[in-house]
Amino acid sequence: MTDENLAQPLTGIRVLDLSGELGVYCGKLLADAGADVIKVEPPGGDSMRRTGPFIDGVDSPENSLHWRHYNTNKRSITLDIESEDGGALLSRLAENSDVVLESFQPGYLDSLGLGYGHLSDGNPGLIFASLTPFGQTGPYKDYQGSDLVGFAMGGYMYVTGWPDTPPNKLWGLQAFHTTSNRGFTGILIALYHRLATAQGQQVDVSMQEAVATTTEHVNTTYNYTGENAVRCGFRHGGQFVATWQCRDGYVSITTNTQKAWDDLRAWMDRDGMAGDLMDERYNDRFILRGEHGSHIEELVEAWTLTHTRQEITDWGQANHHPWGPVSTAAELLHNEQLWDRGFYQEVDDADSGLKMVYPGAPYKMSESGWRPSKVAPRVGQHNKQVYCEELGLSHEELQELTEAGVL
Repeated sequence: MTDENLAQPLTGIRVLDLSGELGVYCGKLLADAGADVIKVEPPGGDSMRRTGPFIDGVDSPENSLHWRHYNTNKRSITLDIESEDGGALLSRLAENSDVVLESFQPGYLDSLGLGYGHLSDGNPGLIFASLTPFGQTGPYKDYQGSDLVGFAMGGYMYVTGWPDTPPNKLWGLQAFHTTSNRGFTGILIALYHRLATAQGQQVDVSMQEAVATTTEHVNTTYNYTGENAVRCGFRHGGQFVATWQCRDGYVSITTNTQKAWDDLRAWMDRDGMAGDLMDERYNDRFILRGEHGSHIEELVEAWTLTHTRQEITDWGQANHHPWGPVSTAAELLHNEQLWDRGFYQEVDDADSGLKMVYPGAPYKMSESGWRPSKVAPRVGQHNKQVYCEELGLSHEELQELTEAGVL
């Protein structure tokens, strides 16, 4: 029986996670909210286990920090779904699951008899979440797509960077993360819908569409004006949304109100570094839309170099302006605000003897919510538990399937 004091929002929901990098974060979000997420890996382990960096620099399937980050709270089984026996086992597992999460090319699982239409026959309440580069339909559905391609074809890359440089990409796997977040939301909505109807459904998430929804006003502006947005560096709508170099690093200054722009000019003037910014022609806080942008930027940057990040941050916050330092990874890990709110969580790893520090959820709930209770599983760690104790295979059958390469 589940201890009610330990119950989480998704306790009791079982998920078969067949996804690759495009959907692995979606599986983590589900698992960390309490779902029983079973990571279905090919025999020998998922290829993501070979992505570094590695603990102590040792390239091992169990040492990948990339894998450990994205697979907390999950269980692991191995299964060759392309084999006849493997496909039959997956079908049986799906009969008693709430969600299947996958990121294969459209049509691949159907070709194995494991698509939504097949698995839902044995489980009408099944939610089948498909996360792909371009969705299950349309002329691009068979296109391949990396995180870079998703960022580019979703429209975000064109407006990222500076006017005189090629389009830029944000650091990391932001297109994958955005897709996983949309998948997580879609699965939750489908689960809610099932409460009322007892019916499952397929959740079709396109990375291109997921990224396109993050471009703010870009598409709407073009629809009404016919003008493409341009890369504008740290400018945003003619205002300063800027990161400046200062004496000991970088600081972000946003003049989102007239008072913020006037206070910035006044402080620079007190330091004798405002130049002509106190002139009436610079009173408009949208001045960066005009021809004086480069001149203003030169004056501000010369001034920020005379101050520390903390000086600018403290003064700005004291005057109710959204100014703050650019944090390094080390500073973020030791940030008192994040530790005080319980964002970081320490989890003991019994296998390595290490105490792993994990970043927390992007939300807090007054009742039971997110909890990192288990580190990422070893390859096939739960084969016996899932196949024998839950699915009913004998130990002899488990051994035979393992020796045959099915598990």
